[in-house]
Amino acid sequence: MDAFTSNQDDKTELRSHPWTSMESDESSIYIDFKKNPKLIRSSLEDFLPFKKWAFVESFYSLVEWINTSSSLLESNDCTFNLVEDNDDTQYPYTKKCSARLMILFRDIPENCQQRSIDWLMQKSLESVASTKLGFKAGAICLSQSATCYLELGDGPDTGGIGNQIVLTFFAYGKNERRCYENMQQVIDHAHRCLKQVNNRIKNGELDELYR
Repeated sequence: MDAFTSNQDDKTELRSHPWTSMESDESSIYIDFKKNPKLIRSSLEDFLPFKKWAFVESFYSLVEWINTSSSLLESNDCTFNLVEDNDDTQYPYTKKCSARLMILFRDIPENCQQRSIDWLMQKSLESVASTKLGFKAGAICLSQSATCYLELGDGPDTGGIGNQIVLTFFAYGKNERRCYENMQQVIDHAHRCLKQVNNRIKNGELDELYR
């Protein structure tokens, strides 16, 4: 599957983790899904209107897994953008949709080590791009988002400034149904790839960076 990186992150827009509420919608609040996994299927507002489509179940499964004790990662914010006209000329389809998932290391200080964040981004990119090679109706973009990890302090000298990884999922098709069917494939592929990366962390590959 196509995978690429973006360097468009605006470093002046420093996110916090955990965040409280969105400036654009104060009803949207941060929920720690590690502690409240049963809320995943009822609190992701962008996905609720589309729950009849299989891609939503795939997204729920991904978010549920990444916040379980078997994962060394966790999720943060997520969004979904419904079908619109496709202006991405490299994909010959009339329609597209997109979704976003932000992920980070469960071990919070790791997110403030740039080598660790770069490793997570690179290994995720490699896993996505090296498999599902025949699928041309979707792509995953990876980028970094500057983040203040509040449990480590909220000042530049406290060690709490780091990054998280942003996964943006794109799916294309000739109509709404095809877009959503292809989005399911994109999300399922991301789920498999993140499990592979998680296993590499468990096997000590990340720790080897510092030996």
